[in-house]
Amino acid sequence: MPTYRVFGTTKACPADDDWEPLLETIDPVEATAVAHESEGTFWRRLTEDGQIVLARV
Repeated sequence: MPTYRVFGTTKACPADDDWEPLLETIDPVEATAVAHESEGTFWRRLTEDGQIVLARV
C-alpha cells in the first residue's frame, strides 16, 4: 500500500527545506483532505511514496 505524506510551509516562496511534515497515512482520502486545508500554512504539498503528487496547494 502506498504511503501518503502531507507537508506544509508558512513561506510564500518555500525552499526544499522549508516544508514541515503534517501527516503520514495510507488513506488517500484523508491525505487529500488535509492537503487542501489551509489553516496554519501558506502552502501544502502531497506526496505518494516519496513522489510529489500535488506540489503546492
